[in-house]
Parts: sequence; structure tokens; C-alpha cells
Amino acid sequence: MPALGALVLGTSELGVAGLLPRIGADLGISVGTAGGLVSVYAVAVALLGPPLTAMTSRLSRRRVLLGALGALAVGNGVTALATCFPALLAARALTGAAAASYAVTALAVATALTGPERRGRAVATVFGGITVSAVVGVPVSTLLGDVFGWRAVYGVLAALSMAVLVAAVRLVPESAPEPPSDMPSRLRALAEARLLVTFAGNAVVTTGHYMASTYLVVLLTRETGLSTTAVGVLLLAGGVSGTVGTIVGGTSADRHPRRALSGATALLAVSMAVIPLVMASPALIWPVTLLWTAAFNAFSTAAQVNVSLQAHPATDLAAAANISVFNAGIAVGSAAGGLVLTIAGFTGIALTGAALALAGLTALLLGPPASVASASR
Repeated sequence: MPALGALVLGTSELGVAGLLPRIGADLGISVGTAGGLVSVYAVAVALLGPPLTAMTSRLSRRRVLLGALGALAVGNGVTALATCFPALLAARALTGAAAASYAVTALAVATALTGPERRGRAVATVFGGITVSAVVGVPVSTLLGDVFGWRAVYGVLAALSMAVLVAAVRLVPESAPEPPSDMPSRLRALAEARLLVTFAGNAVVTTGHYMASTYLVVLLTRETGLSTTAVGVLLLAGGVSGTVGTIVGGTSADRHPRRALSGATALLAVSMAVIPLVMASPALIWPVTLLWTAAFNAFSTAAQVNVSLQAHPATDLAAAANISVFNAGIAVGSAAGGLVLTIAGFTGIALTGAALALAGLTALLLGPPASVASASR
């Protein structure tokens, strides 16, 4: 069930990219202005995730999950009905806040259902729903938008959010509220040096990845010479390899969390570094791109597991903070990638991304390892 909610959440977040031209035309604004819908969502996730988690920490996870799904349904519904751009921005901000709360709570619920010793599988289940949304949800959203209009897409997403809410009411068991916690001690745990180093490493690796991946389609069409159809097939295959990477990363992190994280990060750096050597070859760009996608998804899953293992007794706050870190890395990487692309071209963004991944790997290796037992106390 948490994966179904993540699928709807991911489609709500990512699907807007393919709908921006239609939204701009409908509201009489430029596509660039409409792109603010992507930014406001990411800012809401990054800024509101940790405080919302802290405010709801004493409520049962089931109640928070249901509330987040309800807010997600409302946000998508208001998006479908908005008649002006400010209202649309507000709706996207609400959806982002709901997504932040849902993601953290779904991770907690999935972990509770599978057990702490299978934390990696629980994270992979939730992250897998988001990965699948990129493979299935986003293309379907774009197709529906072309046929029925962008408002119909968010009407359908609002209905799907309600359907997942109804399913959660029936399937998610009631759980006791978290025991009263000492917030100062939780904040101190969140501010420990090793956890801050982990956050910094995750941010740097994510920035490096998105610096290059944001411009992957442009790379494939301009430098590699692939047709639009071939690029679409490669992106679809990349979604499949990303799902595999999520599963492998989660399973490996259950056994050797530190080794899984460092291995995935090293593989990510290598795959980006190789891009300049193969980008002129359509035959070679395929396996390297698929390896790149799988490595980043494995990294994302293993990184979330490692944060959880290091953060006791502030696991929920750390999970929310790490999601904020990822969103910050996405924003910075996408923006910086455009600048590097202008200065150094595709080779420059690939090598810079690889260098940042290696820098992040160095930071991640500085922190002491955390055991599963320490996180399940």
C-alpha cells in the first residue's frame, strides 16, 4: 500500500513537467513562468518536511498517513480546478507539503510492517513506487494531457489519491502513538557531526547526478544522434533499470549498509565519468546510461537506510531532513548544470558530476559505520 501512494505522489510531482506547455497556454503565461510549479513543489518538500514530521511525531503513523493522503487528494483536486496561476502555485505547495509528510510516514509504516532488519526493503518499496511513476505515470500523464487536457490529469490523480486513502483505511493497521520524546535530545541527535557529514555527502552526490542527468535528453539527441523514439525507449529502459537498482540497493543495505552506499556511489561516479568516452556511440551509450540510472537509484535507497541507522532516536526527523537534502541537491544540480553546460559542454557536466559524486563518496566514508541494531533499539 505505501508503494501505491508513492506511485500517485511521484506522478503528481513529476507529471507536471510534460504538461507545462498546455498549462502555460491555458493560463496565458510563458512555459518558463509555468516552470515555477516545479520549483514551488520542491521548495515545499524541502522546507516543510522536517517541521511537519516534528509536529506530527506524537500521532499514530496511520493517522498521519491518512491525513497526508487526504491533503494530497485536495492538492491535486485544487490543481485541476485552479483558474489562475497564484492559485495553482498554492495548490502545488499544498501537494508538496502533503508529499513530504506522506513519504516520511510511508517509510515508517513500511519499516514497521517488514521489521527493522528489513529496513532497506521497506525503503525500496516506497522509493520503488516513485521510480515506477517516472516510468509509467509520467508518460501516461503526458498522453492524457494531450488528449483530455492537463486538468483532467490532476482530476484523475485526485481520484486516485482518494482511492489509495480508502485502501489505507482498510489495510493499514492502527499503531500506538510514538512515546513522548525529548525534542532537545532528538535535535541533538540530528545535529551530530557524523549525521551532518552524511547529509552533506548525500547532497553533493545528488547535486552531481542531477547536474548531468537534467540534460541527458539533450545529450542523447544532439551528441549521440539518437532519434526521439530511440531516446524514449532508452528512458523507459532506464526506468526499469532504476527500479532494479532500487531493489538491489535496498536489499544490499539490509546486509551491508555502508558497503552498499559506497559501492553504489562509486558506480555512479564511474558511469558519469565514462559518458564523454561513449557519447558519440549509440551502441555504447545504452549500457552506460542504464548503469548510471541503476547506480543512482541504488545510492538513493542505501543513503536513506544509512541515515536511518545513524539517527536514533531522531529517525523520523532525519528521514525528513534527508528528503529535503535530496530536493536541495536536485535544485542546485539542475541550475548549476546549465551554467557548466554553457561553459564546458556535455563533457564538462559529465566530468563535474562524476567529481562531485567522488567528493560525496569521500564525505560518506568519513563517518563511522552504523549498525542495524543501533537503529532498532
